[in-house]
Amino acid sequence: MLRNYLPPCSLPLSILVLVLGTMLLTVQESTAQRSRQQESILTDARFGIGLNTVLSVNNGFGLGFRGRVSSPVNADFSLAIGMGFTGFVLQGRDQAVFVFDPQLSGIITLPERGNFNAPALVYLMAGIGAFVPLTESSSDESGPSIHFGIGRVSSLTESSFFYEINPAVVIGSSKVEFILPFRVGIIFGGRDRLP
Repeated sequence: MLRNYLPPCSLPLSILVLVLGTMLLTVQESTAQRSRQQESILTDARFGIGLNTVLSVNNGFGLGFRGRVSSPVNADFSLAIGMGFTGFVLQGRDQAVFVFDPQLSGIITLPERGNFNAPALVYLMAGIGAFVPLTESSSDESGPSIHFGIGRVSSLTESSFFYEINPAVVIGSSKVEFILPFRVGIIFGGRDRLP
């Protein structure tokens, strides 16, 4: 008797409404999830600033500053962008060489004996960058750089202390230069304040 009151296409129409409703809820949920992930990336970002000392084959010893912003991809891996400014001034003001060296790095955090809650963690970093002398009289060539380094970070009360060594090869147009930076500094931000 109920069949007489329902139009012949009502069953496929109800299935269509059910499928469309499910798709709409799925799209809304995935949009909300993407929004939460973007907020998480911003709130988990870490900001570091430190002292940058560099040994260069051509220029000797340099001293400068470096800043870095990193964002975790997961518990083991972070992406970072850093900017450094170094002055090789030990030969006097007239022969000083100033260098700008941005870097893009991947950072892998290694657990200490399987414990990510350890007070200090070791990390490996590798990536690409640039070596740009800012002094016209410099014999140095600008060019891309490739770096691979190792560091250690220790938790403080509100931030973290890091030190790292990050050797790089600078590929100029007519020669290759080796530089050896050593850095120490403080990391702010992020939930766990580690690289």
